[in-house]
Amino acid sequence: MRIERGELINSEFRADDISTNLPLRQAGEAQTSNSKLRGFLVFVAMAAVLWGVIMPSFLVKREAARSLYENLTFMRIAVEARQNIQKIEYGVKNGKNLEQFYNINSMLRDIQRCSSYVEGVYVVGSGDRLLYSLEHPTGDGVPLQRPREMVFENENDYYLHGNAEFFDLILPILDTDGTAYLIVRLNRDIVFFSTSGLVSRELRQSLIIALEMLGLGLIIFLIKRPKTGGILAVTFMIALIALSLDFGLSYARYSDIAESATVQSVNRVAQMLQSDINALKAMGISSDAIYDQNSWLKKSVQGIPMIHTMSINSNMHVTFTVSRAYVSQYSANLLKSYSVIYAALFAAGASTLTVRAIRVRRGKLKVES
Repeated sequence: MRIERGELINSEFRADDISTNLPLRQAGEAQTSNSKLRGFLVFVAMAAVLWGVIMPSFLVKREAARSLYENLTFMRIAVEARQNIQKIEYGVKNGKNLEQFYNINSMLRDIQRCSSYVEGVYVVGSGDRLLYSLEHPTGDGVPLQRPREMVFENENDYYLHGNAEFFDLILPILDTDGTAYLIVRLNRDIVFFSTSGLVSRELRQSLIIALEMLGLGLIIFLIKRPKTGGILAVTFMIALIALSLDFGLSYARYSDIAESATVQSVNRVAQMLQSDINALKAMGISSDAIYDQNSWLKKSVQGIPMIHTMSINSNMHVTFTVSRAYVSQYSANLLKSYSVIYAALFAAGASTLTVRAIRVRRGKLKVES
């Protein structure tokens, strides 16, 4: 077989070409692999930072929601329970014995019906003796544990004692033998469940914002291909934007929710007091015969922070205004909690960039070309 010289030369050129391009190809593959690894590490770092910012944001919102609904729920139940306590105290003052109080179970049932959260109602006399007990059919009879030291500044004060299953709302009853107590037991899970819808919505909002900011960060990385310092700056920027969006949307919503929930709770108290006035009117007692109506009303709502004013107009209707300070305190508390997260984020970002700058200046860290 005859091989032409030209063919041999061409074959030699091809062999040289392969041997020359092989290191270049290997270097290109290594660079591509390093680029993919770097992109993956950037993705993980951004996701970790966003998670570290968004989860505290969500936890703050969850606690704010629970605090709002719990306080309003406890206060409303305490006020309704207090109306029945006043009837008991009136009877004791007029010579009735608390240990043999006629028709007291009817009053306890009224308290039990005031909310679906109520599992049981108890009256504890002096010496911590259980005088009366009315439990929900689903109640499991968990023993009462009344704290020894309780301070009540006014009649509408209550003491809250909780455990893993229940909240015990404790209110004083003035007895001739000393101070007795009415204990309203609330199911903790049901109280928490009342905020589950709002909490779930806040969680979805936080996760969506985090995913959007993560996508934005990756797009900036793929387009700009920033150096390490630039990556840190971009990560800090998207975390700050994510936190600001989550806070801004929730702050506006919580302000509206706090006002609406407070108005509903005060309105429920007003309706309860209105029913007492209607009962007097049904008995044929005129408004002129009711002595010092507004003083009675003022005493009934004394110590309730969510009520600014409450009065009875000429038509014997209860009117009220909600305390703006009470409503705004929830927004203020939310702002304080977010201030801590902002401070932590700025401190972490500033310290990371400062440490890197110091290491670069001292030559311990090379800057990518």
